[in-house]
Amino acid sequence: MPRLLLLAFTLLVLSPLSYAASVYQWKDASGNIVFSDQPPTNQQAQKRDIKSNVVDTSGGNFNTREAMRNNPVTLWTNSCGQSCDDARSMLSKRGVAYSLRNPEASATDFDLLKKLVGSATVPVLQVGSKTLTGFNAGAWASALDEAGYKTPDPTLKAGATPADKSTTKP
Repeated sequence: MPRLLLLAFTLLVLSPLSYAASVYQWKDASGNIVFSDQPPTNQQAQKRDIKSNVVDTSGGNFNTREAMRNNPVTLWTNSCGQSCDDARSMLSKRGVAYSLRNPEASATDFDLLKKLVGSATVPVLQVGSKTLTGFNAGAWASALDEAGYKTPDPTLKAGATPADKSTTKP
């Protein structure tokens, strides 16, 4: 009995996901193109498969997406303690998607950070072409605001996860 209930529940949940509507297209006697979910009687029609329509809203509102495109955010951090924790927390609370670089875990990141700021001291925030060393909530908030990351962005969940670091250049 439990297996039958599980099967019924699974089919019920998955059935809307596999739904694809059939639409028929043909020309009427006046030459107008007609679309319908029922085929015409005594007339040739083309069958069109319509898939579900999905709108991606995971990137926030337009302004946030533009900020992400024009001024990507990179956080250079490691297990440096309270300042690194505060830096990650601030970005998460604001819903800012960021790439995460750890100079402790990667020799490449270590060299890049040293070239960028002259040392491997973290945390460091990059917002577009602007680089801020050391965590300063006011300065970081100002840089994010100037770059278009308005706070708070209600379209993003609190606790946003870092973006894939391979897509953001240091």
